[in-house]
Amino acid sequence: MDNIDKENQEIFQEFYESEITFTKGISSVNPNLTSVQEVILLYLKELSFYLLKLKNFGITNNKIKETVMYAIFNIITNAEYNQDQFHALISNLYEYINQSKILYEKYCLEHDILIEVPKTYFKYSKSFDLSDAIRKGEKYFLKRSQFFTPKQKDLYEIVLFLGKSMGVKILELQRLGADHDEGYYNILLLFNTIVPRDFSEETVEKQIAQTIEVYYDTAKKVFYKQIELYGNITPTEVSFSTKPGKAILVSGSDFKKLELVLKATEGTPISVYTHGMEMLMAHAFPKIKAHPNLAGHFGSGLESSLIDFASFPGAILMTRGTLQKVEYLYRGRLYTLDPIAPPGCSKIEDFNFEPLIKSALEAKGFTHETIKPPMKVGFCEQEIIKKIDDIIDKIKAGEINYLYFVGLLNAPNPVYKSYFEEFFKLMPKDCYVFSLCCPINTEKIYHLDSFYDYSLIYKILKEIKTKISIRDLNLTIFLTRCDKHTISNLLYLKHIGIKNIYMCKCPTTLITPSIIKTLTNTFGIKEITAPQKDLNETLNK
Repeated sequence: MDNIDKENQEIFQEFYESEITFTKGISSVNPNLTSVQEVILLYLKELSFYLLKLKNFGITNNKIKETVMYAIFNIITNAEYNQDQFHALISNLYEYINQSKILYEKYCLEHDILIEVPKTYFKYSKSFDLSDAIRKGEKYFLKRSQFFTPKQKDLYEIVLFLGKSMGVKILELQRLGADHDEGYYNILLLFNTIVPRDFSEETVEKQIAQTIEVYYDTAKKVFYKQIELYGNITPTEVSFSTKPGKAILVSGSDFKKLELVLKATEGTPISVYTHGMEMLMAHAFPKIKAHPNLAGHFGSGLESSLIDFASFPGAILMTRGTLQKVEYLYRGRLYTLDPIAPPGCSKIEDFNFEPLIKSALEAKGFTHETIKPPMKVGFCEQEIIKKIDDIIDKIKAGEINYLYFVGLLNAPNPVYKSYFEEFFKLMPKDCYVFSLCCPINTEKIYHLDSFYDYSLIYKILKEIKTKISIRDLNLTIFLTRCDKHTISNLLYLKHIGIKNIYMCKCPTTLITPSIIKTLTNTFGIKEITAPQKDLNETLNK
């Protein structure tokens, strides 16, 4: 807390010492917002029915797509609407439902096609206000809870996770100048499966399987689009130190917005720092790293945003809405380009970064240098392929019988560090590990400093698959990262034939215990417990 100014110390201490306040401020969604999101989802489900029918007739509408993605983005970021914003969205969705319905029925009549009518349990209105939405959203939530069995409730939540995860990837692609219609229509298909009374577990599970295939394709497109724009990933040492002077912090995952800030601050005395583990990887791309005002990385990650933001003595750009009701910690230093700015966060209009730069110049900045150990990110693809060839040869020769993947950590975690140190010591000699989180290199362990998203794991698995069947391997994957994409990646790994998958213990505000139970019972995914117990299970002892 040394870098937090005295005016903010008492406020920060209140947050720091109060677990309840901290949880409400950062991780959870308030009940009123949940009810509002329920209503928006109902409109999206109704609209999805007609949009999918029209797509089958070869009829699409990009303006409607923009509104749908806008609504999905606001659900992903838990954006809090004011009355005018909510009314505008609901009015648009209402009009699009009616327009799409009329067009669908007209086409059916003209082509002698039987008109299908979706079953609805909700009265749609153009003039909903927020108080109406809160009441009706809560009422519908309770009604849905009565209709659904416990498993159906969990499958419903998994569908929402997948829809949000897919939405994030599509939005990332759009920001990079590309698009993915298949992903967009897959989200509509997901919404179209979660209707009470007609809810079919078999249909939903089939749609989940299809969605994770499309999710993987979308994530792959994001990965290669980044390479196209910013160059091939290279091993890079990232500074976690700070230097005296004015500063801007760019938090989140949007490399495009980071690049825009770097260009906007060229020629100014402002140093730009990244924040969050996804943004950390930006340093491994040559065209981003080449900017002279990119000073390094700051803070512990998005989970520690409250501490990191409060202690950063400059302006902050959030590239996705992640915080709620903590605006008074930042005294007008918080900015965003998101469609709806969180409370206390100033919106950047038309990519005009002058207010952000002005705020950084007026803030006190770093008064002295701090020295912290750097961190390595990135990888050398040729080196990885060479290592994989060596491992495959040893597998075929019978020298390696068990293969493990470990990663990715959101941030250094002493609990999992000690867990895997013990796990590695207990492994038999015929085991081998690809580790993306614990910096240990031995004859049995190959450590990669990537800290990237799941794409590196998939690159390695794809390379292995060209030489040996994944389903024939004794292979276990430990996913130690918990975020909005965790469920998507757990299910995709299971889908491609990974026999044993373990996940870290996630906060209940992100993945509830009942969903964990469904992941275990329905999809065979387990939680990490103790090194010896988990090792014995993977070795079938």
